[in-house]
Amino acid sequence: KKYGADLLRLWAGSADYHVDVRCSDAIFKQLSQNYLKFRNTARYCLGNLEGFDPDHLVAPQEMEELDHWAITKLNQLIAKCFAAYDNYEFHVVSHAINDFCVVELSSFYLDIIKDRLYCEGRDSVKRRSAQTALWMILDTITKLFAPILAFTCDEIWQAMPHRQGDDGRNVVLNEMNEPFEEYALDEAAMKQWDKVIEVRTAVNAALEQARAEKKIGKSLEAKVAVTVPVEDAFMLHLGQEYLADLFIVSQVEMEVDKELTVDVFPAEGTKCPRCWKFHPLIGSHSKHPELCPRCAAVVEAMGVEE
Repeated sequence: KKYGADLLRLWAGSADYHVDVRCSDAIFKQLSQNYLKFRNTARYCLGNLEGFDPDHLVAPQEMEELDHWAITKLNQLIAKCFAAYDNYEFHVVSHAINDFCVVELSSFYLDIIKDRLYCEGRDSVKRRSAQTALWMILDTITKLFAPILAFTCDEIWQAMPHRQGDDGRNVVLNEMNEPFEEYALDEAAMKQWDKVIEVRTAVNAALEQARAEKKIGKSLEAKVAVTVPVEDAFMLHLGQEYLADLFIVSQVEMEVDKELTVDVFPAEGTKCPRCWKFHPLIGSHSKHPELCPRCAAVVEAMGVEE
């Protein structure tokens, strides 16, 4: 009565039955947090897939590299869960999906793509690229977790868009997804992304320090000057705007030197009320002078008057 049937199923699916299986209120409280993380991840995906047609996914060559990274991580999750199910190690499945939702999605990927999902043009390739990745992720983790969280996964299945040929009656009447190899990055590219994440972690630490010192409030109020060692010089080719999106700041300056350093300054320009980024060119658009150039172009394309 307190936690519901699926929490009991999650407890059974999270327990390593090779040893004594423990049951306590503290264990159920912890599992309820894991359950909410999965459910909230699904809600985030569902909330951004309204009107999306999964029969028209963005082609691999059109997909943004960050979305390729997410799908590559998803492929690794699929392989791990398939092997665990084959060995009847249900606890490995439960923990792997929880870690994927917490580490790869919540604390990294989903945070970064909010700007693209909320502020880019509704049918722009950048936004549809993120939606394609979100749909692949949701469709996959819902099927992977369905044998354990039977009721929750079917609730998600009933709410999400499907491809032609999918059986809409119940999630378990559909095959689990094989890895999306055509969307995957190679090993060298994934190692570069490990370096990017390492730099982002350093940027987050510097932003937190600047926030504590009252230099900035939200991260979008910041401009960061980053120095990377020579072996990470490839990041300069990503471009300042792309790096700013990855770090969730308004501006980035990057140069190469001996070691990784990060300095935080107040962002230059004025705050855009639509995307909340600071931009020096706000006021330059004739119809929407209060918006940054990107948002002004999107709003004008929508046909919205001043």
